[in-house]
Amino acid sequence: MRYIVLFQHSCHACSQVARMVRGLSVTGLEARPLEDPEVTELLGHAGLQAPDRPSLLVADDNGLEVLSGWAMRRRLAGVIGWRRSAAIAGLLAAEWRARLARSAESYGPSRRGIIGGALVGAAGWALMSVSGTAFASALPGESKPTAADPAEVKAALATVPAQRAIRTWGAVEQEAYLVRSDGRVTLMLTHPRDRILTFINISPGAMRGGNPAAVSLGSSGHAIRYYSVGGTPLADLTVSDGRVQASAVPRDAVVPSSTVEAEPAITAKQLACFVACIGRRAGAGCVQDCITCVAGIVFKNPPPIPCAECTACAGAYGTACVGECGL
Repeated sequence: MRYIVLFQHSCHACSQVARMVRGLSVTGLEARPLEDPEVTELLGHAGLQAPDRPSLLVADDNGLEVLSGWAMRRRLAGVIGWRRSAAIAGLLAAEWRARLARSAESYGPSRRGIIGGALVGAAGWALMSVSGTAFASALPGESKPTAADPAEVKAALATVPAQRAIRTWGAVEQEAYLVRSDGRVTLMLTHPRDRILTFINISPGAMRGGNPAAVSLGSSGHAIRYYSVGGTPLADLTVSDGRVQASAVPRDAVVPSSTVEAEPAITAKQLACFVACIGRRAGAGCVQDCITCVAGIVFKNPPPIPCAECTACAGAYGTACVGECGL
């Protein structure tokens, strides 16, 4: 039996999926880009079209089979276990989305719209095959992310952290997501000017006094970066071999906003607490979803599924860590 994980990447050696699969050293399991000549030949001989989503080729004496979505996840789990299967699926979906997003940037608006639709489709695959299971276990009692009611958005915008975030990162889009988990309600606001997301805990108890826990988030290369709503960098999250690594932000880091606001000093102890807290809570799929979400802001049309999932994990976790560390 031979299993080939197909990824959307032209550089085999650069792919995190390929590196992770090689590191597992499982006989019969490999990862190849769709452009690989052997992949093209195998699909051609079997009379199959190249898949338009993350997929697994299964080759045996009976022929060739192409699996995607849940079927792919289940088959991979049978070979390497559920945890490793989830890690590979998360990286696979992220690389697929990133390649589509880069392709969209190189085309005009009409072509970009077509590719953007494919990107959202790939994100949907990620939600169905990776995030749905991961978040179900990570956030007990979680509801599905939904569009926020205008009244909820209006109330959130009147709070101290929301007003500070607007002064720091610019005006917000009208559309907002929220998710409910463990009695906590997290709202996500989008600042298109600086490509920043702001998450606010709008639970009834948190809203008393008009100063709920809030945190902002943007991207920095292949990482997501947390900021205070006033623009102070807090922590970076990256993914390496399917694992999340949390680190302090370099002192010389450039803040995307031109209007960073003076705010109460954040101590080294509070920063260390936040780095440890968010690194302990967030998962690989969460980081990749947030990177995709922030990348979509440049088109003023954030991909709905990864943005909703980013709210469910990075948003809920971020505001929880703000409270835990007294920021």
